[in-house]
Amino acid sequence: MSLRTVLLFLLMVSSTIHRVAAQDRAVAGLPEFEVASVKPVEPNVPHLVGAKVYPGGRVVITTMPLKALTAIAFRLSMWQISGGDAWISKDEYDVEAKPSASLRPGIKDLRYTNFGIEDERLREMLQALLIGRFQLKFHREAKTGDVYRLERRGKALGLRPAETPSGADAAPESKSFGSIGYVGGRWGIYATSMPQLAKYAADNVLHAPVVDRTELSGIFDYKQRQADLEPNYTDNADSFLRFIPELGLKLERGKGPVEIFVIDHAAKPSPN
Repeated sequence: MSLRTVLLFLLMVSSTIHRVAAQDRAVAGLPEFEVASVKPVEPNVPHLVGAKVYPGGRVVITTMPLKALTAIAFRLSMWQISGGDAWISKDEYDVEAKPSASLRPGIKDLRYTNFGIEDERLREMLQALLIGRFQLKFHREAKTGDVYRLERRGKALGLRPAETPSGADAAPESKSFGSIGYVGGRWGIYATSMPQLAKYAADNVLHAPVVDRTELSGIFDYKQRQADLEPNYTDNADSFLRFIPELGLKLERGKGPVEIFVIDHAAKPSPN
């Protein structure tokens, strides 16, 4: 073995040890769930898919593979995640977890949303869970690519403040349900914030980072005024981009850093 080969090997080992040590230090500072269950989902059997946060911070995530769980935990888009074996996108799991009483105060009761988990502490607990149960090891890389800004388009705003049920008689899920959908050739926005709209565009339409620069707070509703004459339900990205100006918004493209989350190692969790 040549001296150059030995030096390269030692450099690789040193880099790996440094990366693992840095990751272990980061994990040590993460809050953890008091109790947590991770169970594989029986394949080829229909199940509901989603993530719910109940009062007190109890998290229930159903029928999601590790790649989707990672996207939720680290607030990423699926296109940002690379690496790992094929099973991380195929094998699905149910996750149920609850934080300790000392960590519950102040947790946002989002209860249900199509935009993942928005409470940072709950996401950190989920990160710790994935690192512990799935032996998840990762690193981050950055490249230069397209980055979009979601901005106001003039003074007129098509969006309307969301009309959400409130009070003791309202169903828990109805208080904070949020979604964006394309039904009957029309886009509909329901109880959605501008950061959520930006994330939807990043995840499902542009496959590039989208930063909210609207300075609009609160949640909004809107339904496309006229249905598309020839709706394309398999790829409606163009329709969504035509819909954005109707909201009184625009997407401005520029260049900037794009984060890539690389899975270096993961293992299937043992039954619990």
